[in-house]
Amino acid sequence: MYWLIYLIVYTSHTDAFIPQPLIADGASTGESITHTEITQIAFIRSLTRFFYETRIAPNNNNNGTVNQQDYFTKQHTIDDLYKLAHPEYSSAQVEFYSLPLKFTLDLVMTYNALVDFDPSTRILSPAHFDSEAFNNGSRRIIQLRQKVLNELRTPNRDLTDARQKTGQLLHTLQDFYSHSNWVEMGNTDVNTLIGRNETVGQVAAPNQATCSDTGCTKKTQKCVISLAKNYDKKMSTGVL
Repeated sequence: MYWLIYLIVYTSHTDAFIPQPLIADGASTGESITHTEITQIAFIRSLTRFFYETRIAPNNNNNGTVNQQDYFTKQHTIDDLYKLAHPEYSSAQVEFYSLPLKFTLDLVMTYNALVDFDPSTRILSPAHFDSEAFNNGSRRIIQLRQKVLNELRTPNRDLTDARQKTGQLLHTLQDFYSHSNWVEMGNTDVNTLIGRNETVGQVAAPNQATCSDTGCTKKTQKCVISLAKNYDKKMSTGVL
C-alpha cells in the first residue's frame, strides 16, 4: 500500500475516474466485506502510518498534541489525517491537497472492482485464485507488482497505468483469502509466499478430499478490520 502513497504524494498528475456508485454497486456482496472496502481500509491505514512516520513523529507528535495510541486506534478519514499531518493547513487547504489522493484511491478501487467484470479477467482463474490456480495466481501478482515498480522507477512517467495495475493486483491478492480455505485451516496471518514466490505453499493433491462427504459448509468468522462498522466475513471451504 505504500506504492499508493508514492503514486500521489510524489506526483500531481491525475486522470478521470469511474464514479464511485459503480464501484459500490459492482462490488456489493451482501454481508461480506467487499474488495473496495478492504482496499479503502488498507489505504487509510497505510496513510495513517505514512503521515505518522514522515510528519507527526518528526514533529514531536505535533508538539505533544497527538497521542500515539489514540492516533493508531481511532478511525480516520483522509481529511482527518491531513489535518493531523499538516496542522498549519486551513480547511480549504486540506480539501485542496487531499483531493488528488482521493481521486487516486477511487481509481485504484475502480480497477480493483472491474477485475470481476472485465471480459479479459472475469473468468480468468489466476485473477481470482479459482480452479486451484494457486501458483498461477501468485505469478500474476508477481508480474503485476514488477510492472508497477518498473513504472515507478521511470522518471516523469504518467502513473495512471501503475495505479490501475495496483488495483488489479490487490483484487487477486484479496481473492486468495476469500476463494481458498486458508482461514478455515486456522491461519490467522497472511501467506508470506504470495507475490514473492510462485509456489504459495502446500496445496491439496488433485485426488485429495478437502470437503466432507456431505459437501462444503460455510463458516462465519468475525472480521477484525473495520471502516465505519464491523463486518462479518463469510467464506466457503476451499481446496487448499
